This record gives sequence, structure tokens and C-alpha cells, in this order.
Amino acid sequence: MATQGQSELDHDVYEVRRRVEALANDMRSLGMDLRISAEEYGPERDSDGTVTRTVTFNFKIGQQD
Repeated sequence: MATQGQSELDHDVYEVRRRVEALANDMRSLGMDLRISAEEYGPERDSDGTVTRTVTFNFKIGQQD
């Protein structure tokens, strides 16, 4: 069972992923050859008790000659 803090964190991570995908779609609509990948780590608890999660996004932009 997720705590309230984890639920909020899950929602925030979902929102970040949604916005990054929207950005990627906007870039593709401009004709860019774009690939995106994401890696997620955590959750981790910092020394002050804050629960964090790390999400790393990689963008690969290509151009054919």
C-alpha cells in the first residue's frame, strides 16, 4: 500500500514523463528524427526523510544526409 507521499511522487513522475513525451511529439512534428528513452531509479529516502526518485531521459536526434 502506497503512502500519501509516494502517491504524490508517482503522480509527479507521471506528469514529468507526460510532458517530456509531449515535447518529443512537438519536436517530431517539426520534422526531427527523435528517439527518447527513460530510465527510472528509486524510490530512495534521503537523510532528511525526503523520498526521491531519479528519472533520466536520453534524447537521440538524427539527421539523414
